[in-house]
Amino acid sequence: MKIKLDELLEELIIQFFPNHIFTLKGSLEWYPTTEKQKERHFKKFGKELKPQKSRYKIKQVFWEGKTQDDNVSSHHQIVISEIEKDGVFYIMNDHKVERMGQTFRYKFKIIDYLNLSDYSKCKYELLDKRMIMIR
Repeated sequence: MKIKLDELLEELIIQFFPNHIFTLKGSLEWYPTTEKQKERHFKKFGKELKPQKSRYKIKQVFWEGKTQDDNVSSHHQIVISEIEKDGVFYIMNDHKVERMGQTFRYKFKIIDYLNLSDYSKCKYELLDKRMIMIR
């Protein structure tokens, strides 16, 4: 049995974002690190470049609504990543009003993910919250 990302996202919205009004809820896919980026990074720092967790595209839309004012270019999107092998996953919260806004990345972990048999009763913890972009 697999965890349904849309249901997990709804649970997290209720617990961590109760006062937010979103215009889009969905899942995300990280942009891969290119070979050219890896080579440049290795030449400059002598270390291997880790996969980035900031640039993404929306993979699937679970729900989409309208903005409060149709004349204003704005959105408030929340998207969730796939769950990694160790139970870690990310949520991106992107809020934009006209030309201003910010994007926050939240890192979560499902507690005891490898030994879980009933995914409907999983518990999770917030590991990190970072602002990764300001417009």
